[in-house]
Amino acid sequence: MKVIVVISLFLSSVVFSQDLPEFEILNTKGKIVNKDSIINGDKVTVLNFWATWCRFCKEEMNEIMRIKSGSEFKNVKFVSVTIDQPDAVSAAKDWFKDKKYPWRLYIDSKQELFNKVLAATENTSLQIPVCIVIDKNGKIVSFNYRFEADTFKDELINNIKLAEGN
Repeated sequence: MKVIVVISLFLSSVVFSQDLPEFEILNTKGKIVNKDSIINGDKVTVLNFWATWCRFCKEEMNEIMRIKSGSEFKNVKFVSVTIDQPDAVSAAKDWFKDKKYPWRLYIDSKQELFNKVLAATENTSLQIPVCIVIDKNGKIVSFNYRFEADTFKDELINNIKLAEGN
């Protein structure tokens, strides 16, 4: 049993060096934007996949909000992507707006970007939330799924340091 727990914890955060695939995605105003308009070369990007029906996703986003003002995150861009189905997108946008998250929200109802990220990282788990760290060159540095409040901040800081080359 202990071996399974250790393996499970290890697999929740995996380090990579894969290019983030090219993509197009909807912003909250219904405009199609591409990878280059979201991922820029001057900051590390934390890309968070979530859905309104996922309690752990909401907890993770609240934790991001709580920690993002720390000095460790001053050169980090946060981006959220809802993978809600089309009939729930309005609720996702409302919830996001009500929470007053200061970062951008994008809509991936067909889960095209989500599936591209899974393929690029060779991940077969459809479990969310998923939080990936992307370096300034557009490479996926880490892929974290599940949310563990006790370790989230430290893991995120370590992955950002990896992305910065520290």
